[in-house]
Amino acid sequence: MSLPIASTSIAERSQRLARLIADQLAERQQPDGTFEQHSFYAPAFAAALWAQLDPALYAPQIEAALSALEAEQQTPRYHREFIEYGLRQIPGLCAERLATILRTAPTQSPDVANWQVLGMINRHLSLKKGAGKNRKLINWLQWAFIRLRYWRTPLFWDRPTCFSGQYHAFCAALLTDSPETAHRIIAYKATALIAELSGDHGYANLLGRGAGQSFGAVCALYALTKHGFQTQADAILFRLETAALMTGTIPLNLISPADLPSDPGPANPATPGWYSYNRHDDYLAFAGYWLLKIATSPTPPKPQPTAPNLKAAPIAIFSNATYQAQMCLGGKRSFDLTPCPVVLTGSGTTTTLLFAPTGGEEDAPSLYGPASIPLPATSDGKYFAQICKATRCQNTVRIDFTLAGISGNRTITFEDTQITVTDKIATKCDLLRLLVHHEAYLTQTKKKQLHAPDLGITFKADQDLAIEGANHFTAAGLARRVIAPHTDHVTLRICWGSDHD
Repeated sequence: MSLPIASTSIAERSQRLARLIADQLAERQQPDGTFEQHSFYAPAFAAALWAQLDPALYAPQIEAALSALEAEQQTPRYHREFIEYGLRQIPGLCAERLATILRTAPTQSPDVANWQVLGMINRHLSLKKGAGKNRKLINWLQWAFIRLRYWRTPLFWDRPTCFSGQYHAFCAALLTDSPETAHRIIAYKATALIAELSGDHGYANLLGRGAGQSFGAVCALYALTKHGFQTQADAILFRLETAALMTGTIPLNLISPADLPSDPGPANPATPGWYSYNRHDDYLAFAGYWLLKIATSPTPPKPQPTAPNLKAAPIAIFSNATYQAQMCLGGKRSFDLTPCPVVLTGSGTTTTLLFAPTGGEEDAPSLYGPASIPLPATSDGKYFAQICKATRCQNTVRIDFTLAGISGNRTITFEDTQITVTDKIATKCDLLRLLVHHEAYLTQTKKKQLHAPDLGITFKADQDLAIEGANHFTAAGLARRVIAPHTDHVTLRICWGSDHD
């Protein structure tokens, strides 16, 4: 479903949200310029937002934020690249004060695409007219390194061989904003993939690290608006506005937009989709900055660009009039791969998550341990399947896994009004273990059949099914688990409409 938009409406709506965020950040700022909850780069991005929006109105807040950055202890987790980028967006900030804030802090430079791109952009911004050939050569070499190590047309790896819709979008936004033509050409191709992932439902980052977070949504929104994908941009902005109306702010996680609890974090069931390093004020200031950037640089509508070629890509997107399914077919950690497709049913503003993103970063104990991954497990709950590899052939995905040393496989076939999931393994165990989003009301009508009446979807299997309603979590919050208990094979058909046997 396309939403009619005027050429300036996205800019005007982004401006309103940016103003809301700027005022909230001013209220949340402490007298010493920091924020109540520890943050990594919120003062820098908040200062950039305030300085670009209304430097006179927010002058006390800007000065307090800069003073806080000057006083900050530069620990090994100091986010040099993010802080420097935010500071370089403050009009009129003198080089001496920038140097005083950053001091001798080294760059993090992890083997992650978005950090590498951010570091390159910072270096480019620091180059003055007449800069020496050596500095220009270093920037060119880093760009060559980024393309070689992370760019696989039409996507950026998050880490080598791993994809994240969120950090792909951040790379696209940074390169879209670059004055370098070579950067913008790559950004255009990367943005075409964002458009495919977003469709008309407005969820741009459902695959990989950071699924559903506002960080990726605002980056996707910026890239889409600048490259002419107006329908997709409007849908993402609708999701941001809806979340703001529901919570009074821009929540960290748009697919579970709960109010911020006093103790947010991955161990708190009230904050699904949060990981150990996430900070609400960081993401709030970051969102405000990019929304204001959209508002102050509106782009006239352009001809609709063409969709990217994904035949050889390590991700799969299946879209039709009934549903959209997305999968990651490669990666190193449980949150990189998609053993159960992320499935959205419906269209436009009425789109509903049927199977939400599962898993999350596990640098610290979280809601997303091995038991939460939607793969088979032993019936006693002691052992959980681990993915060996995932491959695609046309409209079918095959996943090979091991469970307690025994090999098994899952095949998922996508058709216009049906998705078929088949699990096989040479031992009796609990198969499927698919997590149905809590907003998709599910009932058991027969031993081998379930029904989601509000969505017009029926689950039909050749083995008995069971619904577990305990505390199961996805990145979008609570879910109910569908299992085929204590069997060695099962075929489940997920059918839309009433014309299926």
